[in-house]
Amino acid sequence: MKKTGFLMMVAVALTAVSCSTEAEEGKEVTYTLDQTNSSINWKGGMSAEYFHTGTVQFSKGSIAMAGEELKSGSFTIDMNSIDDNSLEAPKSNYLSGHLMGTMPDEDHPVNMFFNTPDFPNATVTLGAYKEGGLEITLNVIGISITQNVDATLSVNETGASIKGSFSLDLASMNAPGFETQADGSAISSLIEFDVEVLFTK
Repeated sequence: MKKTGFLMMVAVALTAVSCSTEAEEGKEVTYTLDQTNSSINWKGGMSAEYFHTGTVQFSKGSIAMAGEELKSGSFTIDMNSIDDNSLEAPKSNYLSGHLMGTMPDEDHPVNMFFNTPDFPNATVTLGAYKEGGLEITLNVIGISITQNVDATLSVNETGASIKGSFSLDLASMNAPGFETQADGSAISSLIEFDVEVLFTK
């Protein structure tokens, strides 16, 4: 009887552990953006031969996961952090200022490109993630663009990460600076991004 009772206690304990593990796997967990170790690199220009590269920074963000399933997520991007790393100073500062619309001259009005005086932040809202495809909605200068991009989402016991390289076509923004000039030249509305977003539990 004692042996039978002991075996029953073991069986109950194992069942409890199994149920607890299943409940934990299905539990929704929120991960917070690791701002210091996250990065956004951009590339844009007029052609494959003439372009600039730089960075822009996240200011905050989080994702919610249930096991390996993405439930929700959003980020805020500080558009006043736009930086150019393809030119030497002071030219790099001028380019960043033109992109932010904070350094007007006869060719670059104050509201050009991303117009950060009026739109200091951009937001990214995450949709479904499936088989390496992540739906994102970018809201920049008050206009939303939704696109499915190639990305890798991974999660472990200490954190999570999203990594991807993709392009977004900002043609629908109608922002000053992307239109075709009188000489036929134009800055491409297709911007390439290389993103690594890290999160902590």
